[in-house]
Amino acid sequence: MKLHVCAPDIFSGDAVGNHCLGLARAARRLGVSVELYAQRYDVGTIQVRPFEDLFANVAADDIVLLSYSIFDPYLEQLLALPCRKVCYFHGVTDPQLLRELEPRTAELCDKALAQLPLLRAFETVVVNSHNTAQSLAGVIAAAAVKVIPPVFADMPAFERETAPATRMLREPNLLMVGRVVPHKRIEDAIDILALLQQREFNASLTIVGSAPNYDYLKLLINRARDLGVLERVDFKGMLDDADLFECYDIASALLAMSRHEGFCVPVLEAMHFGKPVFVRGGTAAQEICPADCVFAGNADLSAWASAIANRLGAPSGAKPIDDAYVAHANSVLQRASDAVWRGVLIEPSAQGKSV
Repeated sequence: MKLHVCAPDIFSGDAVGNHCLGLARAARRLGVSVELYAQRYDVGTIQVRPFEDLFANVAADDIVLLSYSIFDPYLEQLLALPCRKVCYFHGVTDPQLLRELEPRTAELCDKALAQLPLLRAFETVVVNSHNTAQSLAGVIAAAAVKVIPPVFADMPAFERETAPATRMLREPNLLMVGRVVPHKRIEDAIDILALLQQREFNASLTIVGSAPNYDYLKLLINRARDLGVLERVDFKGMLDDADLFECYDIASALLAMSRHEGFCVPVLEAMHFGKPVFVRGGTAAQEICPADCVFAGNADLSAWASAIANRLGAPSGAKPIDDAYVAHANSVLQRASDAVWRGVLIEPSAQGKSV
């Protein structure tokens, strides 16, 4: 038996790409041979082959695992393969969140939503969160869906031992990690920074992630300038692991303002580093953090500013590592252990039936 992991895109550093690469490592630890395929990928990413090669390489006793988060033109062709098929569903972003500034991506998300009924043809459907499972209501029965977080304990952030910051900033630093795209609502974080400044609570905002949408980036820069906080906002762009880890080390807390998250790995990473998190409710991000870290989806930003000032202004706010957050992150990681994936990939095959 061989596992064939495929996705439209596999790029190291991207959440979906990191998960595909992590699946390959987990499969090998379980003694399963594995190949990866993508329509678009870094030529330097080892082991990834062109998607078209998949159809010539699959045998009847193999498993094809499709990583799905956006329209896939190969979906029907893949479903016709004579082998067991597993779908890992990351969720589809609401097109309305993208329509204004990313119309092409919104169109692909529309087409993905129209494709969802085809997911019924997979023998096994795995999702990254209960929130994502709910998005399949009316398409697939909840009892037929497995929930496994899209993370692995051998990812660099989780293998790294937490350590006190070697360099402390003079004022609290708020960190955001992820692509700089409209549904992440980075403008809300900039507004919070301005509200904190009005309270004479000086803080800075660090934003790590690629900025593929120039119009949105320009909007953010202009907003920060108009609010008088541009000098307190640092757009880092993409960082390597060492520089990203330093951002976590010196951060006072992580902000997750997104209107759509299938999981939100940065929230888990921040907690692993022992950092407080402030999370907008209504997305899967709220599933992986303590309840007192979550704000209602429609909460006024002044409530965020008040909570952040109270938390980071208190003596405990200067604590570099909070062991309770570390323990919480570890409990989430256990939900995606190799033993859990064994139950999906190996045991059903050994029993001659699907999960």
